[in-house]
Amino acid sequence: MKKRPILISAIILTLIVELILIVLVYNKVGGERLPSQIGRLSVQLILIIWVLSRKSNVGLFLLAAYHIVSGLFGMYSKGSAELLGQILIGFHIIIGIVVYFHDWIENKIGKKTLGNNV
Repeated sequence: MKKRPILISAIILTLIVELILIVLVYNKVGGERLPSQIGRLSVQLILIIWVLSRKSNVGLFLLAAYHIVSGLFGMYSKGSAELLGQILIGFHIIIGIVVYFHDWIENKIGKKTLGNNV
C-alpha cells in the first residue's frame, strides 16, 4: 500500500470524532439514535476499507462526497445553530475536501520538505 499520510490522518481523525459523537449522543438521548449512528459508522468503515485496500478513485469520491453531503445536511438540522453543530458542519466539509485532494496536499507538502532539505 502506498504511503498516504494525509489520507490516513484524515481517516483516523474521522473515526475518533465519530466514536466520540456516538458516545455523546448515547449519553444525551439514550439508545434511540444508536442504530442510525452505527449505520453511519458502518458506511464509513466500508468506504474506508475500500479506499485503503485498493487505490480506488471511486471510493475516495464516495468517502469525500459522504462527508460533504453530511456537512451540507448538517446546515439544516436542529442543532446547526449551536457551536458544536457548526464545528461538525465545518469538520465534515473540510475532511471531505482533504480526503478528495489528499494527493495534491501530500505533493505540496513533499515539495516543500524536499526543497528545505536540499
